Amino acid sequence: MRKGAARRQSILEAAERLLYTRGYENTSVQDIIDELHLSKGGFYHHFESKLSLLEAICDERARRSFEMGQQAVENCRGPAYDKLNALFRRATILQDDSADFIGLLLRVAYREDGALMREKMKQRQLELSIPLMERIVQEGIAQGVFYTPFPAQIGELVLRLAMQMTDEIAFLLAKARQNAEVLAAVFEKLRLYRHAIENLLFAPCGSVVIFELSELGEICREMLEQPGL
Repeated sequence: MRKGAARRQSILEAAERLLYTRGYENTSVQDIIDELHLSKGGFYHHFESKLSLLEAICDERARRSFEMGQQAVENCRGPAYDKLNALFRRATILQDDSADFIGLLLRVAYREDGALMREKMKQRQLELSIPLMERIVQEGIAQGVFYTPFPAQIGELVLRLAMQMTDEIAFLLAKARQNAEVLAAVFEKLRLYRHAIENLLFAPCGSVVIFELSELGEICREMLEQPGL
């Protein structure tokens, strides 16, 4: 890794640690500079602002999540809907291995002023995932487990639906007040979107599993217990 790339990566890693421990609002560019003993010029050579730094962290996380999803799809030997579920399971922020990162996103990207960041994240996820989703759809059509008169467009639509569902769940968690009420609303959203995606693909009833209920419930409980949400 070149020296400049290594320095940029060290800034990303240090910033992520600080954002987890202090929160986005309570972490300044100067805090990050002090943590790494950088000059201001050294920081601004790589990032123009704290927001651009957070966007870079999100971009890196999107890439990692996609790579995990891609690997899960490659390792899946089942029918196309199993590969679809493998992609959903790994390539989404709510399945990220870091509860701290999810909590950070809920505090920053899923507030009223976080629209730009949400759209940037979704656009990056789409860019990475559309070709893989299109391949899964084509496999499903060939296997006879999916049917659509729009094979070239349906993959992106399915991805957008899954992202919309993730957004709605994240908004519920970001504005959460009562655990039981939030969990009930989250599970209702999941049932709705699963039904919609199965119908879009003419997939067998019950074959699409965007999230396992038990795993999603655990993620929601972890998020609801985090301070500041």
